[in-house]
Amino acid sequence: MSSNKRKHITLSLAEKLALLERLDKGESVQKVAREVGVGVTTVKDWRKNRKSLESHTMTIDSSEKGLKMRKTLKKPASEILDNAYLWIWFEQERRKGTPLSGPIIKEKALLLYKKTGRGT
Repeated sequence: MSSNKRKHITLSLAEKLALLERLDKGESVQKVAREVGVGVTTVKDWRKNRKSLESHTMTIDSSEKGLKMRKTLKKPASEILDNAYLWIWFEQERRKGTPLSGPIIKEKALLLYKKTGRGT
């Protein structure tokens, strides 16, 4: 009893967007999925998440290299943690009744960025 499992394939954002263009031109989901070697559901998911794919490509390096290298939409853990630390600090200051303006929050964000060693 042998199973015909597909090999795991991860396409870059540029490749996914190119495949979505082919769907726009009228090619069937099944044909595109078969040619690329992914499941039909995967192609349908790309189509469903098209707006987030397109908006994410606007935020990353807009060079061809950036689009070809990036494969997922996941944010780096450090960026998520930085936002969490900033939010915790913000909540603590608000509870104290400290007035916070945009420049104060920006200054704290830059300080946290430098503390993580990325702002050197």
